[in-house]
Amino acid sequence: MNKLIVALCASAFAFGSVSAMAGNSMKPLSKMESQEAKAARAAAQAKWAAMTPEEQAAARKAARNKKLADATALDMVATENMQYNAQQGKADAAASKAQPKPTAAERQQYGTTMDKKAATGQ
Repeated sequence: MNKLIVALCASAFAFGSVSAMAGNSMKPLSKMESQEAKAARAAAQAKWAAMTPEEQAAARKAARNKKLADATALDMVATENMQYNAQQGKADAAASKAQPKPTAAERQQYGTTMDKKAATGQ
């Protein structure tokens, strides 16, 4: 029975990987396509260098707005927690430093209560 399950899993994996590879439309760039890509990148860099700082800022803002408009709900949830607020971070750090540190007696008491819980299996 186990051999049958292993054989079924192996065949499912083999067929799945074959179908995944068959659907791969990615192909490496040919020499001509890579040269065109390099030329387009160089042209874009030259255009960016010719822009004023205000135009560059406007272009960044437009790209950011387009990216936000194209983002899915999952993307929004995933990036929501990545926004770091430095002032809030400073306030949190100050609050954590303001908490009183336990004394040696309190640490000893905490250690003995943990030992008791471990001994009773809780």
